[in-house]
Amino acid sequence: MSRRETHHKAVERVAEWLELPRDQEEEFINLAYDLASVSDTDLSHFDGRYLKHLEDNVFSDPQLRGFLAQLEIDPSVIKQLESREIPYDEVYQQWNVIEYSINEILDLTMLLKLMNQYSNQSENGLVDSRYRLQKLVYLVNRRLVKQERAEQDTAPYDHGKLEKTGFRYTYRKRKSGPYSKNLRDDTYRLYASDLIDEELVQGESTPEITEQHARFEISLGASGRVMMNRFSEMLENLETDVLSGWENAINAVIKEFGSMPIEELYNYINGIDDVHDAGDRKLLIRGRQVRYDTKPWRMETAQEGLIDV
Repeated sequence: MSRRETHHKAVERVAEWLELPRDQEEEFINLAYDLASVSDTDLSHFDGRYLKHLEDNVFSDPQLRGFLAQLEIDPSVIKQLESREIPYDEVYQQWNVIEYSINEILDLTMLLKLMNQYSNQSENGLVDSRYRLQKLVYLVNRRLVKQERAEQDTAPYDHGKLEKTGFRYTYRKRKSGPYSKNLRDDTYRLYASDLIDEELVQGESTPEITEQHARFEISLGASGRVMMNRFSEMLENLETDVLSGWENAINAVIKEFGSMPIEELYNYINGIDDVHDAGDRKLLIRGRQVRYDTKPWRMETAQEGLIDV
């Protein structure tokens, strides 16, 4: 599967920052790519000069600004593009320096592990949509909630094994079913760090709120493959109830639901009593409560050097 060069993600991040509808976002990206074409091969990789090229010759181009003006984008935003004052700290991350605690390594690696295990058994070798990723993670956590622990929960709600293990994502009812904004935000960060890659597939929608006119195929990025190679064997050698319960839940969910078509998966999940009966934005699962002391995500920008995200 082909994938865009890392520096092209600058254009995609600006498109997301503009919060355009999916079809208009794709028009913006295609137009920006056409304007961004350069003959100087020294600009073929991301660096400060490439960002300056985007500011001087792409995002401030009258054709692109005219396109955005027709969409009734906030004039102050168009002014930022015209005056070359794009807040890259908000829209783009590159050259990430990752400093993890062991808990963060565990969380991140288990999410990548789920993606990798699903990809290994799927026909096309990847996770076929954001919808499927959201729902597989939900089903893992739901399975852990239903499993009783030997000791009593410390929280004032029945959390089952999810109090000690599982993904740290809170799910609420949305139009597509159970949905976690935290998981969505983490996939953006993983993409920016090249831990995962996403490929846009036009004309094939899913019920997910971010895939109304297209879907995203998700695969491990170069950094993600390195991380899996580095930590997956270590995790397999750690014999703890926390990890074994979590991994067993992942394996069971992938085995039961991995090959299920999207429509069938949608009907199954939305037929679950607590999902079916819940109102919009009603809490379905409260994720494992974790507070990290470290700041794992940092980025180096062309303007300000290394900063925290």
